Amino acid sequence: MGYQDLFLQTTESTNRVAKEMGASGVAHGSGVVADTQTAGRGRLGRQWHSPPGCNLYCSYVIRPDIDLQDYPKLTMVAGVAAAQCVQDHSSLAVGLKWPNDLYIDTRKCGGILCEASPAATPPFAVIGIGINCNLNTSDIPEELKDRATSLLIEGGCRINPQQLFVDLRKHLLDAVNDFEKQGFSQILTRWSHFDTFQGTHMSWVREDGKPIEGISLGPDLDGSLVVQDADGNRHKVISGDVTLVGSVPMERS
Repeated sequence: MGYQDLFLQTTESTNRVAKEMGASGVAHGSGVVADTQTAGRGRLGRQWHSPPGCNLYCSYVIRPDIDLQDYPKLTMVAGVAAAQCVQDHSSLAVGLKWPNDLYIDTRKCGGILCEASPAATPPFAVIGIGINCNLNTSDIPEELKDRATSLLIEGGCRINPQQLFVDLRKHLLDAVNDFEKQGFSQILTRWSHFDTFQGTHMSWVREDGKPIEGISLGPDLDGSLVVQDADGNRHKVISGDVTLVGSVPMERS
């Protein structure tokens, strides 16, 4: 069955459209790409800055042959696929920050939002990916200039977002297939290659409101981030906002 893709000039959110597509029964790997989003969302409900004509805003319907309990790991599966695809297109050293961000050095260039529909028949997931392709420095809001960048700013060359959408799908479906056939350990090995924040000083807030700081040891086989505090205690971060504490990511080959 062929892909049933939608190419939109504008939409509130590509994830919302992809959820409707998934519920209607479109094929595994079908997607939607928009020139701009008016209500794009990131993880933890954050708004995603989506100026028109510059970047890739897309979502894919994924019907993986995995247990429902493993659906949350699809965020990291998509991260590996996106990092490899962007690196292939730009020759830039792209890094991953747990659980869903793409970075170049210390600034974010992309993000992933995975949303499952386990009650659907059959169940499916929507994987939304936003990548800053052709933003100029002047396009970035002042409050984000020290935290956001684009492939154009870093590499000096323009990227065709629609071609990136097509190539990204191939990387994503290949990664999902690897996850299905070889398990999460293979994905974790690939993630470690892009994990430029492993070994850096991180902080996060526990569910009880207590702030914790420590050194990132990278994610484990559950997909949780492992952080070691100053006393040598290891903590598993399952969800929440993890931030750098005055550290510069290590270079990794």
